[in-house]
Amino acid sequence: MTGGFAVRHLVLTGPMGSGKTTVGGICARRLGRHLIDSDEQIEERFGIDGREMAERSGVERLHAEEATALRTALATTSPAVIAAAASVGDDPGLVSVLGDSGAFVVFLEGDHDVLEERAAPGGHRRPREPGEAQAQGTERRRRMVSIAALVVDVTDLLPDEVADRVLVAAADR
Repeated sequence: MTGGFAVRHLVLTGPMGSGKTTVGGICARRLGRHLIDSDEQIEERFGIDGREMAERSGVERLHAEEATALRTALATTSPAVIAAAASVGDDPGLVSVLGDSGAFVVFLEGDHDVLEERAAPGGHRRPREPGEAQAQGTERRRRMVSIAALVVDVTDLLPDEVADRVLVAAADR
């Protein structure tokens, strides 16, 4: 699947539980590319996961570091698959940078209850207040869909099926 794939970076974003890391890993393996995951970048840089950073330093600091992780990933010269945090959709400037980057941006979405269930086992994820995800999700989705080359509803799809859709759409670019 690597032949003819001209997209510099493939960026997956979406709410927690949408499969950014899982689908990103599948795409990276199929393309023979490195996966750059914002969660891993934060853990490598600070020695703590996002949940712990939010607890110690606040959610705003976590989101600032997630933005830095995306900017750093986009600056890499080697084509990569990037799993970007959902919070990038909170920053209109960062959304603009991503939109202008030449990356193939994919927004993964799904039924709220399904995504919440999928996100629950991840111990690295910070707890959220009831209704917080839906309230944040509306504005984030609006911003990200405005620059996304592809939107995939992952509710009833297996990760390999999502990766198939992403790679077929990106190869057509």
